Amino acid sequence: MAVLAVSMAIGYANGPALAQEADLTTLSLQELMKVDVISINVLGSHVHPAGQWMLGYEYMFEHMDGNRDGTHRVSQGRILDEFATAPTKMTMQMHMAMVMYAPSNDLTLAAMLPYILKSMDNVARDGTRFTLKSEGFGDLQLRGLYTVYALGEYRHRLLLNAGITFPTGSINEKDFGPDRSAGQSRLEYPMQLGSGTVDLLPGLTYLGQAETWAWGAEFVPTVRLGRNRHDYRLGNRYRLSAWVGWKLTEWISISARLDGQLWENISGADPALDPMDAPTKDTNLQGGRRIDGLLGVNFYVPSGILKGVRFAVEAGAPLYQSLNGPQLQTDWLVHVGAQWTF
Repeated sequence: MAVLAVSMAIGYANGPALAQEADLTTLSLQELMKVDVISINVLGSHVHPAGQWMLGYEYMFEHMDGNRDGTHRVSQGRILDEFATAPTKMTMQMHMAMVMYAPSNDLTLAAMLPYILKSMDNVARDGTRFTLKSEGFGDLQLRGLYTVYALGEYRHRLLLNAGITFPTGSINEKDFGPDRSAGQSRLEYPMQLGSGTVDLLPGLTYLGQAETWAWGAEFVPTVRLGRNRHDYRLGNRYRLSAWVGWKLTEWISISARLDGQLWENISGADPALDPMDAPTKDTNLQGGRRIDGLLGVNFYVPSGILKGVRFAVEAGAPLYQSLNGPQLQTDWLVHVGAQWTF
């Protein structure tokens, strides 16, 4: 079943410098970038003037605790009535390096490579507790952002997103289970580092600005192609996000965002994973949908030795989540980022 998750966001954009501007249509794209509130986790908001480069780093931490089936919590005992082991807690960390370049005002190109660390706590029927870990590079992403429509110079912009991921992330991660004498075995689907397939990243982004406001919305699905070498394909993922922001001073702004995601169950199955062992190994228990509410603080350095540098922190928690469970639920998440344009 495919249900599109809808997201919205609310924030603000203003500053003393804008009070003297009656009309943003007189501003260049370079000047608009200083006005705009850029959400660090929305790629489509990163549109650059011709010839400009951007180097970026983003850190994401997501904490999951407890299990959910649909919108209801599920106890460990209930899971262990059906499965040999139950996941209890999981953390996911991601370090993302990115580089962007704009050959023209209408086109920005980007390359991103994540480094991922995952840790999942489990409990077996006999009470044995153990932790599974995986670590390594994820899938390489190449993207392009092209302005297909601009009104009032760059005050309203519609962008076409075109991206592709390459399977550089491992789908063969292994670790010990509750019985270390049995040796290492392949980890469940959520603990792998990549999809194992080439994935398409089409999408649309809208960016808008008025004298005192900056806002935007973005829809970016992830479309999986074929099956990987372990004979399965991760479910397609659909993401819809919108945001607004308020610039408090020349160098600081605040923002808020709602981010909605829907992801489908896995097609096929890894023959090395027993679906009766744990819900994380059952391909029919991997889908879900979630809407997150996030607040952010953004810092921009307009001059000096750090001119062109942006720092941002964004944190939030799910406002709604319904999972094809039992499945680990997300409790909270945080993004920290830094970008340098030159």
